[in-house]
Amino acid sequence: MPQFDDHFMTVTALTDPGILEIRGRDAVKFLQGYCTCDLLTLTENQALYGAITNIQGRVETTFVAILDTAHVLTPLDEPSILLRMSRTCLPYIQEFLAKYAVFSKVTLIDRSQDIVCFGCDEAVSAPSGLVVKIPQRPTAYEFWSRTAIQATSNLETWKALEIQAGLAWLDQPQAGKYQPFELGMADNASIDFQKGCYLGQEIIARVHYRGKTKTVFRVGSAEGACRPGDPIYAGAKPCGEVINSAAAGATTACSVIIQTDVLTQSLTIHSRPFVLQP
Repeated sequence: MPQFDDHFMTVTALTDPGILEIRGRDAVKFLQGYCTCDLLTLTENQALYGAITNIQGRVETTFVAILDTAHVLTPLDEPSILLRMSRTCLPYIQEFLAKYAVFSKVTLIDRSQDIVCFGCDEAVSAPSGLVVKIPQRPTAYEFWSRTAIQATSNLETWKALEIQAGLAWLDQPQAGKYQPFELGMADNASIDFQKGCYLGQEIIARVHYRGKTKTVFRVGSAEGACRPGDPIYAGAKPCGEVINSAAAGATTACSVIIQTDVLTQSLTIHSRPFVLQP
């Protein structure tokens, strides 16, 4: 187990992600047809945050993708993309993509049991894994490896960092409920409007160029505990719901989807105050 005791690197064991490998000569071409980001810009040194969408233009899962060109975690004989997503979503996404994979030279493999993920505030230098950096989170890194490293921080701290960075992670019950815009993906460059066709692209583009959404993605702080899926109220009116949450002492950091017409009103979750960040 690599140690980093000689300096003050913060390392968090990410216990809830699943890893899906898309292996084969058509890996990039295949996934390009089902996600919001442009995988043709994927390099060994630049990972991407994006979403897999359905034909209605709704998000089935969000992910971080990396191209393992050096085959640190994948076999030498074929190209591979690795996707980190919610562990609860992975079996469903594997089945979802398998319907289309029969037409491409790809294999879908659940690697969750043999690849472990860590969040770090510095780029880990270790030959046993991959350093993962995405534009939406410029001051933090991930490290994916077959070998564990010594964790020094708790998962809630990392979750709060990701909430502040505007990253949304969906569990399986949330799959297919939201448009990418409702998850803030048009604001953080995780939708590429120039990449061409993918599943649901026409609907997503129409909303972007012609429509105006009635709900938006925001970050805030709730008194007490709350969980993904908890409703938000403006008075007695339900007006949104929690997407992700992270405990922070007596409060909880939250990312939420909320109606635009209540952004300046007093809000509650479980009858306790919820305050949006400016």
